[in-house]
Amino acid sequence: MWSGYLVNMRIFENFASLLKSKYGIWFFLASVVMIQAIFVYCVSNGFFNLDKYYAMGRFYILLILALSFTFVCAGFSGVVDLFRSMLVWRVAIGWYFFAIFYLIIIAFGILVFMNMMDGEALKSIPLDLTLFERPRWIYGIVLNSVVEEVVWVSLVLTVLQKRFSVFVSSQILAVFWFLWWVPVILYGRAVIPDLPLSILWFHYLGIAATCAWVYHFTKSGLIVVLMQIVTNAISMVVPILPHLSDFNTYAIFIFGKFAFIVLMFAIFGPKPIFRRVRNEAKAA
Repeated sequence: MWSGYLVNMRIFENFASLLKSKYGIWFFLASVVMIQAIFVYCVSNGFFNLDKYYAMGRFYILLILALSFTFVCAGFSGVVDLFRSMLVWRVAIGWYFFAIFYLIIIAFGILVFMNMMDGEALKSIPLDLTLFERPRWIYGIVLNSVVEEVVWVSLVLTVLQKRFSVFVSSQILAVFWFLWWVPVILYGRAVIPDLPLSILWFHYLGIAATCAWVYHFTKSGLIVVLMQIVTNAISMVVPILPHLSDFNTYAIFIFGKFAFIVLMFAIFGPKPIFRRVRNEAKAA
């Protein structure tokens, strides 16, 4: 009995040591992608009656994995630190305007440009405001945005920046964020239909870089959450997605977002863009 207990403790200690090592974040990222794929596969093939838990269940699983990983590596104080940035609200008012309006301006600008190309510059842009009549959808958008900030930004991005620059960290994050969504698209269980994987990858390259850029200058998870809420809401209100407009419009929108944030990095930093700052490297 005691020998079995000691063996189990040794296994747990070795596992905890792995998570605390420099390889721990890679193990975590691989785990969330794999578990997401298994969960979506099981739901899609009817192995378990999980349909009613599917929409939010994926995000709850992601959050639980992040909290568990952080607790093993840094204890309860580390878990508290994941949410601490959500309390940072004293930032310049300009960041609130940026979080709310930057993507709206890009989306409407592209739609107006596409109308001009079609010779209909004054054509009105139809908006779908039914989102605001569905409290459960709004609740889902807000909760999903909070989970994404806690997991992808407060946890993953922060750890990656110990070894890579802000921009490179964001692009590594984007790959795993994209892979986390791939099973949803492949099994046709996405909220938004007809999302091409190649373009979706650029979407996450852009959104991860934007989150990293904003978080670097504000240290505010609240601003990142606000920006994510607006981003998710725009996809349901403004006709920019493939099933609401067309593939070319959506592609220009995605590449435009990515080009915009790369320009912001080039102009305002943080620099160097592709390698760590030397003093940060020593501190890590």
